[in-house]
Formats: sequence, structure tokens, C-alpha cells
Amino acid sequence: MTGGLGRLGDFGLFAPLLAVAVGWLLPSLAQIGYALLVPSVILMFAMTVAMVEPGRLHWHEIWPAIGLALSNLLLSPLLAHGFAVALGLDEVGGWIVLVAACPAAGGATLVAGLLGLAMRPILLAQLLCFLALPVTAPLVAALILNAAMIDPWVLFQRMAVVVALPCLLGLALRRALRGGLALRPLRGVGTLALCCIGLALAHGLSGKLEASIPWATCVLGLGLASLAGGALGFTTGVLSGRLGGARLGSSFALGGAVRNVSLLWSATMGLSTPEGEAVMVLGTLWTFVLPALLAPLSWQRNRSGHGIAPGGASADRGQRRGMITPQFRAVYEAPAEGLRNRCRP
Repeated sequence: MTGGLGRLGDFGLFAPLLAVAVGWLLPSLAQIGYALLVPSVILMFAMTVAMVEPGRLHWHEIWPAIGLALSNLLLSPLLAHGFAVALGLDEVGGWIVLVAACPAAGGATLVAGLLGLAMRPILLAQLLCFLALPVTAPLVAALILNAAMIDPWVLFQRMAVVVALPCLLGLALRRALRGGLALRPLRGVGTLALCCIGLALAHGLSGKLEASIPWATCVLGLGLASLAGGALGFTTGVLSGRLGGARLGSSFALGGAVRNVSLLWSATMGLSTPEGEAVMVLGTLWTFVLPALLAPLSWQRNRSGHGIAPGGASADRGQRRGMITPQFRAVYEAPAEGLRNRCRP
């Protein structure tokens, strides 16, 4: 059982997309996945909290991570709102603003490792955003969006639940398994939860295709939001290098472009309109598709001999300072290195 979960965890970038295809072919299975969407999101984040141990923090990573978190949670939705107003996206634009206020996805961290970029700062920013989201998402809804579209207080209550429960479950799991934390099976459980979200995606897509939803407008808005988030992340990473920190432009571009929309989707179930549900579905699908598309770039880099050591150029310095723990390497760097090794000629 644990061996099977461990092998499943090694393919966390591609298994959710396979689950979407299976759910599309088997609608009854997709409906089960949709019914389990909220528990799946909670389980996925609980596994993340249980596994995360980034090691000792250093100022040259903390400040850039805070910058990326502020960019993702506040600056990106403001820029997305500007695009929505300029293009006249109306209600669809409001939901895209909420998507733009989501934290970086876990897939961005793993893809950064596959491409040989720094992973720890993205992980730190992801955790900061995850903990701050119950406050920032309702704030964005109250200041930017129409209160008739979604009640900020209700959104706060739901976001608090979907953030607090994974934290409590993850910390309890760490305490229960102290000294014997099996990392690969935990990654497998998280990937299994992602597969359930993939099944829910298939149900959401098939159910919305029959509705009169402006799909082209949704895709255009989400594409612009992703580009805006990536540009802001890249700028934040470049500025961190100019101010004496690590050069994180490419890493932070990933962290800004790939967001974890499933968290917001689960919190707004039953509150969103059909257009809002379509935006959540497409945003979550993009979270699965983009990392899977970027992963082959690392294989090409590996074949051409231009790969970079996992964790970026600061990996050795971080290892000497105790900043990169064996657990961090097992959870984030080892899967990336394993996928690179499989493609070596």
C-alpha cells in the first residue's frame, strides 16, 4: 500500500491530468470526485503541512518570499481588475480577480526544481499566502468586487475553515508520525487528493459545456491574469536580486503565473454563479496543465547538458548553513531530480 502511494507521488505533475481524462470518460466517477472536492482540497493541503520542513530561514529568502506573497495576494488582483474593467468583462472579470488573488500552486515549486531554479523561496511564499488567504481574499472581495456577487464575510468564514482544517490535520499528523515520517507515501496521498480534484474538474467541464457561458472571455481573462501574475512575480524576483537577495526572476515568474485555484473553488461551492464556476474550473485546469507543459523543458535542458543543480545556485550554500534539510530534499528536490534522471539518454 505505502509502496503504491509512493510511486503515485512520483508522478504528481501528470496523474491529475490523467484523472481529468478518466473522469471525462466515466461521468459517474467524475460526479463522485465533485462530491469529494472539499475533502480532497483539505487532504491535499494537510499533506503539504505535514511534509513541509524548509529548514532554517535566511533573510535573503524571507524578504523576496514576502514580496511574492504581497504580489500574488494584492498587486495581482488589482492588475487583473484593471484588465477586467478595460475589457468590460463584468461578472466574469470579478471572478478572475478572485483567481488572481490565489497563492502559488505546489506544481510551481516542483517545476522550478525540474528546471533547476530555486524552490525554497516559492515554497515560503506559498505558505505565507496560504495562511493569509482567509484575510486577503475577503478584503479583495470587499474593496474591488460587487458585494452582491459574493459576501466577503461568508467568504472569510469558508476560507478560514479550508485553511484551518488542513493546518490542524497536518500538524496532528506530524506529531503522530514524529520520528517515522514516511515522505513518499504522504506525497502519494497528496497526489491521490489531486486526482480527486481532477475528477471534479471533469464533472465541472462536462456540466458547464451545455450552459451558455462565455468560454472565450473566461479563457482570455485567465490568460491575462496569469501573464500579469507572472510579470509581477518576475519583477519581484529581479528586484530582490538588485537589493542584494537571490536572483529569483524565473522562479517567481512561475510562482506568479501558476496559482492554486482549487482552494478558492472549494470555498465558493454553492456561492458562485455558473460563470464563476466556469472560471474556477478553468483556473484549476490551468494549474494542472501549465506545470505538465513546462516539465518537458527540463528534459530538453538535461539532454542538451545545460541543466542546473536542484535548488539553484544557492543550494550548496544553503546546505552548509542548514537551510536545506534532508526532509526538504526528499519532498521537493528528490522528485524533481528523479524525473530528470528518467529522461537521460
